[in-house]
Amino acid sequence: MGRRDECPHCRRDARICYNCRFYDPVAYRECREPQAEWVKEKVTGNFCGYFSASTQQRSQSASDATRSKLDALFGGGPMVDSPKASPEANLSEELKKFMERKK
Repeated sequence: MGRRDECPHCRRDARICYNCRFYDPVAYRECREPQAEWVKEKVTGNFCGYFSASTQQRSQSASDATRSKLDALFGGGPMVDSPKASPEANLSEELKKFMERKK
């Protein structure tokens, strides 16, 4: 796959970090290849010599997967922000509710 290759459907760059088998959002510099140089722009074509097309289909973003794991662990849904309360007050209330459930 060349650096300028595009997806035939959406016409975006195809050779990007997100499409590489070494891409890992939790790894150092988001790459599992130890010799690869750091690439700042992960969504544009780059010159990485270690690019290897991934066969893995990513159906859920890493942040969504992490959020769902945290929700399963702590049994919470999304936090509801009150327009009247400050973020600190909302966090304090959520912490109190959590501690009461633990008792």
